[in-house]
Parts: sequence; structure tokens; C-alpha cells
Amino acid sequence: MSTEFDTLVNQLRAEFVAEFPERCDSLEECLLAFEDGREGAFDDMYRRVHSLKGAGSQFGLSIVTAICHQFESFLSSGSLSTDQLSLSYALSYVDLLKRVSECIGAEKSSTVEIEHELEELRKSSMPDHAAVLLIEPSPSRRKLCQGVLSSLGLRVVLQERGMPALEQLLHEPFDLLVAARELPDLNTVAIVSALRESNCRNRHIQVILVSSNAAPIPEYLDIHAVLARDAQFIPNLAKATGEILQHHQ
Repeated sequence: MSTEFDTLVNQLRAEFVAEFPERCDSLEECLLAFEDGREGAFDDMYRRVHSLKGAGSQFGLSIVTAICHQFESFLSSGSLSTDQLSLSYALSYVDLLKRVSECIGAEKSSTVEIEHELEELRKSSMPDHAAVLLIEPSPSRRKLCQGVLSSLGLRVVLQERGMPALEQLLHEPFDLLVAARELPDLNTVAIVSALRESNCRNRHIQVILVSSNAAPIPEYLDIHAVLARDAQFIPNLAKATGEILQHHQ
């Protein structure tokens, strides 16, 4: 049974690799349609990037996942417009995906150069804003926290669940993690523990935990602050974030 499953997965991966160049071309077509003002072009492009990200994760192509994570952040941050510089940044993400396609086709294992260019693209396409990943399952609380963090000049990326948040943290650099302790799938203490044991760029990320749970947290996790959801939550979140930003600068 395992052999049959592995064979099926390998077949699906081969199909994905074969279709990858066409999917990159479709992304470029979406971008051109967006430039021309076609209705629904942005949503179509976002869905295609999201789909590529999921497939990259499913088939063990971490560089595809990393590019798509960052591309999604660029799109969701509102940075994309019909301005030529903005469009050129979006096209650069598509070009990186095309280069990955060439590497896969040529069976080249090293993507170090592409990873370096991806990091440089992040700095240029989303400059001057420290990035925070906010994990909060409650829509009302998420909106509240987002308002506080955005007012401090942060680029806020939103997640509702633990597993996709951990995947994003393993592939995309952030300056701060603000998260509810209890999540629908994987709690934040487990997420931070996994990060501290990893070799990813967010291994030493600063963390603000939002919880009224008094259960102790291991010291080695190095949580910057644990904030209760009480009357002082908003000023406390602003204060703790400001302390981290001051150190970051």
C-alpha cells in the first residue's frame, strides 16, 4: 500500500513539475490583466499564488513555498498598484518562480542564489516596515490587534491557525510574532518551541504572547511579553511592541 501511495505522489509531483512553467505564464498573464484594469485579475492572481504555495509544500519544493509566501505578503500588504515600479516588483516574483521552474527541469538541487535574491526583493518591494505575523483566531480580536500594530508602522501579516503560521514562519522572515496562546490546531507555545529548535531565519524572533492562561512557559522559549486580555491590553501591546521596535532599529 505504501509503495502504491509513493508511486501516486511521485506521479502527481511529476505532473506538477511539468505544468509549472505554464502556471508561471498564467501568473504573468494575470499581472498584465491587472495592469490593464481587468476586473477580478487581482483575485485570480492571488488564488494562483496561493495554489502554487500549497503545491510547493505538498511536493517538498520549499523554495516555491518561500517565494509564494512572500509574494502573497506583497499582494496582501496593498503594495501592488498599476505604478510601474510596483508592477516590476510583482514581475520579479514571477521571474523567480520561472527560474525555479528551470532548476526543477534541469534537476539542479541548489537554489541558494534564488533564495538570496528573494531576500533582496523582500527588502526592496516592502521597505521601511518591520514585519509582524499576527496569529489570532477571533476576527474581532484580530482586527483590534491589527489596528494597534498598523498604527505603529508595522506591516501586519494575518493568520488564524497554528499550522499554516508555522509553515510561514519557517519560510518567510519576520521581525515580530504576536499570537494568541491557544489556537484551533497547534498552540503558540508549540510553534515557538519548533522555531527555537529550527535553523530558519526566525529562530530568534521576538514573541508577544496574548493569553490570560497562567500556566508557566519554559524560559528557554524567551518570550518577550505575555499580555492578558484585560482593560490594559491595548496600551500594553503598544508598549511591548514599541520596546521591540526600538531594539530592532
